[in-house]
Amino acid sequence: MSVITVLASVTRPDSWDLPLFLHILGGMVMVGALNLSLVSLIGAWRSGSPALTRLGFRSLLYGAVPAFLVMRVAAQWLLDKEGLEDADFAWIDIGFMTTDMGVLFLIVATVLVGLAARRAGEPGDGGPVVSARIATGLVSLLLVAYLVAVWAMTTKPV
Repeated sequence: MSVITVLASVTRPDSWDLPLFLHILGGMVMVGALNLSLVSLIGAWRSGSPALTRLGFRSLLYGAVPAFLVMRVAAQWLLDKEGLEDADFAWIDIGFMTTDMGVLFLIVATVLVGLAARRAGEPGDGGPVVSARIATGLVSLLLVAYLVAVWAMTTKPV
């Protein structure tokens, strides 16, 4: 048995495996969906493609929003299992700050891109609308915030 296997088996109880797995999976899927949305919205901004605008909307609606819910519910479940609901750690505070503000940005960005996707491709459409451009900025801010949260969860600053 290697030293890593022994350390991994000692430092975390098995009852944390499922909530931790779901938390990490939800966070990874959410960041991936936000990346897909950002790239497609930037492409739509440059080319005026209605298909890219719809892809950005669908990646937010079907990818980022459900993944956010899985990540957030699993995070609360994990905090409950570990007994850290009232703990005052910087990495937990960073996680709460990014998710509490992030859910508002995610909802607003999804609604704005949804409106832009509905209007995309209509006769007389002059390319991406302002709402899609605002949503692109919101998705960019979300990605930066969630990458900071990933850093905080992995390094656990005091």
